[in-house]
Amino acid sequence: MELFKEQNKMSAVILAGGANARFNGKTKANIQISGVRIIARTIKILHEIFEEIIIVTNTPEDFKGYQHFTIVPDEIKNVGPLGGIHAAMRVAKNDSVFVFASDMPCISSGLIKKHIEFYYKRECDAAIPRIREDKEPLHSIYHRRIFDRLDKFLKAPNKYSFDNFIKDLDIRYNNLDDIVEHRRAFININTPQDLSCMALYDEVHHY
Repeated sequence: MELFKEQNKMSAVILAGGANARFNGKTKANIQISGVRIIARTIKILHEIFEEIIIVTNTPEDFKGYQHFTIVPDEIKNVGPLGGIHAAMRVAKNDSVFVFASDMPCISSGLIKKHIEFYYKRECDAAIPRIREDKEPLHSIYHRRIFDRLDKFLKAPNKYSFDNFIKDLDIRYNNLDDIVEHRRAFININTPQDLSCMALYDEVHHY
């Protein structure tokens, strides 16, 4: 594990800057599942793989106890998760960033490492996992060479969608088998109802 961490010259980015309106403003990363905050689960896994972890948030007070990591706000506000990637790329120490949504409670160390290996075997702007037609841009790797294009895109009048931005990038899709293990790793919590579904999912699949 430590050897992989030393060889992996990539920064991990946790995007935690959303409005969280459907949780009455409560930061989704701090939601507890089985008594453990999502951010704590995420940090534990990422800290074993990455030397640098960046948390992008506009409410740094919600992440007391994580000041030893790099915590930055969005520089360009109200443009969605692309703004978080932009902020992280500005401060990242490495050439590439592995971006994670902060509301994914089931990320997999093994899947992360396999995706890193997939990326390093290819010359590309981004590596995005895909199950059938379902892309996971918030569990993906981006090279910092795209920063200038991203900066220009976000400063122009756009809808700021991922599809609009990545359509002109050199993308490599990591096509994954449609199995429970992979689907589970990409589950995200969007509403309070998703927490109930998460508990049921775990019960049915015995996780």
